[in-house]
Amino acid sequence: MSKRLILLLVFCVHLTTSAAIPGKRDTAEQKEEMTKRLNQMRVYHAKMGEIGNMHEVKYDYELEKVANSMTGNCEFKNGDYTLVNATDLSSFLEKMDLDELRKYSSSFAEAVVHPLQTKIACVELVAACPARGVDERGFCLIGPHSSPPSENDSKKGPIGSHCDHGLADNGLCKAGPKSGSNSQLNFSIFAVIAAFVMIFY
Repeated sequence: MSKRLILLLVFCVHLTTSAAIPGKRDTAEQKEEMTKRLNQMRVYHAKMGEIGNMHEVKYDYELEKVANSMTGNCEFKNGDYTLVNATDLSSFLEKMDLDELRKYSSSFAEAVVHPLQTKIACVELVAACPARGVDERGFCLIGPHSSPPSENDSKKGPIGSHCDHGLADNGLCKAGPKSGSNSQLNFSIFAVIAAFVMIFY
């Protein structure tokens, strides 16, 4: 087997494994259930507040990688997300009562009801970070917005009436396409084609 063919096989294996979703099945199911409950709350909030552009939130494994990079210490970096206590989020979603938001910090409330948030990821910690108000249960990142919602972020109207990219099954707005993901996919396709050209020409 030629070196070029071996190189191609290694490259293809890398593409396959890097695209795989880490974690056990039951863990993935728990994440999806948590995300589902968060969206149910957002549906209710959109209907009660007549927010026509409330977006669906999806669990994001790329964002989870960002969260995992911060689990080694208590220095949580700023980025295109808002950090919330996982214990607080779990407790809030168990009750599913918007009145309960008053019991939490303003940043928590603003993150979970921000109409333009579209992704979430959660990780556990080996040790608590009491100075940052995070216990071993860990934290969640909700993005892509890190600032509180402004008046211009919400569009008045029935749920789903102001969606730029169509409706999700739950009636919330779908998020727009990820330009970064498309660029990565195009690069991967180009790299595979280039590898084949190197072998056969």
